[in-house]
Amino acid sequence: MVRLPEKIRGTLEKLVRDLSQQETVLGVGLFGSWSRGDAAVSSDVDLLVVDKRNRPCEFVERLELDGVLIDLDYIPSKWVSVTFPPEIDQKLFETYVLYDRDWSLTNTKNWMAKAFRKPERVNIRSEAYLVDADVYLSRAASAFARGDFRSAVVFAGVGLECLLKTLIEVNLLPVSNSHFVRALDESCKKLGFQRGFDSFLRVSLLKGVGYREADRKLTLLKAVWSDVSCFMKDHAPTLDSVNFRVKSKLNYYGRPAFLRGMIARGQAIINSGAYAEACHYVMHTLVDVLENYAYLASVKENARLDFTTLFRSLGGLREASPRVFEAAVEAFEVRDVTSKKAEDTLKLAKETLLHLRRQRRDLVQSLVNA
Repeated sequence: MVRLPEKIRGTLEKLVRDLSQQETVLGVGLFGSWSRGDAAVSSDVDLLVVDKRNRPCEFVERLELDGVLIDLDYIPSKWVSVTFPPEIDQKLFETYVLYDRDWSLTNTKNWMAKAFRKPERVNIRSEAYLVDADVYLSRAASAFARGDFRSAVVFAGVGLECLLKTLIEVNLLPVSNSHFVRALDESCKKLGFQRGFDSFLRVSLLKGVGYREADRKLTLLKAVWSDVSCFMKDHAPTLDSVNFRVKSKLNYYGRPAFLRGMIARGQAIINSGAYAEACHYVMHTLVDVLENYAYLASVKENARLDFTTLFRSLGGLREASPRVFEAAVEAFEVRDVTSKKAEDTLKLAKETLLHLRRQRRDLVQSLVNA
C-alpha cells in the first residue's frame, strides 16, 4: 500500500477503530486509487466493509470526516466466504486489510491475489460484462423500435462500455470510472484494435469533445443533483418504501458530499486536459442517477416505469422535475437525435460487440498467459 498523507491516515485510523467496534462489521480494507498508488489530490478514499447483516446487495455510504471524502462499500459477509461474485474481484485484489475479525477478508484477499489474473477468473468477469452489455444493448434496440431514439443512443453507449471493460482486464489494468477512457485507449493500442476505441468514442458521443463540453456537463450534473436531492427530501416516506437497492443508491447520490466529490474529481480531470475522460466520468454516473430517480418518481406517481424508454419516461412523469429531463437531454447531447442517427449508433455498437464476442476467449487466454 502506498504511504497515505498524514491527514488521511489519521482519519482512517479513527474510523476503522469505530467500525471495528460495531457488531455487524467483520472486516475493513482499503481499496481503489489510494491502495493502488495512483490517487490524485481530488481522489476520495474507498473502504471495503464486510457486513454480517447480509443485506441483499452491495451498497455504498459516503462520509466526510475532517475534510476527507470516504466511501464505505458494504458487502455481505457471504461474499467473502461462500459466493465470491466477480463484481468485487478488483476490490478484493486491491484491498489492503485494515481490520479482520475472523480472517475471512484476509483469506479471501489472499485467494484473490492468486486467482485474479488467471484466465479462468478473467473469463468469469468478462462473461459478467457480456451479460451487462447484452442487457443494455437489448434496451437500446427496444427503445429504438419504440421510437425513443434518445434512450437508444444512450443505452448503446452503456452497453458497449460494459463489454469493452474486458479489453482493459486482459491488459491487466484497473477498471476505474475516472480512468476508463485512458485505460481503454491504452488497451486498444496494445491489442491493435484502435477501431474499438474509435467506435466507443463515436457511440458514446465523446469524439472531439473539448473543454466547453466537459465543463458544461459538470454544470448540468449540478442541476440534476439539486432537483433530485430536493425531490428525495420532499418525498422521504416514498424513498423509505422503495426496494433496498434503489434507496441505498439514492441516499448515496443525494448527499452534498457526493456532489462535492464529483465536482472536485471532474474538475481535476478537466484541468489535466482529458476532456473525453471528464465527460465520460460524469455521464457514467448520471445514467445510474437518472434510472434510480425515475424509479422513485414513478413510485410516487403510482406509475409503472419502463426502463427501456428512460428518456421518454423522464419527460412524461408528472412527479419528475422538467429541469432534470432537460439537463439530461443536454448532458447526453441527444436533443435532436434522428432515427437514422440512432440506427447508425446501434449498428456500430452491435458490430463492435459481435467482434469482441468472437475474440473474447482468445484474448483472455493469450494475453493473461503472456
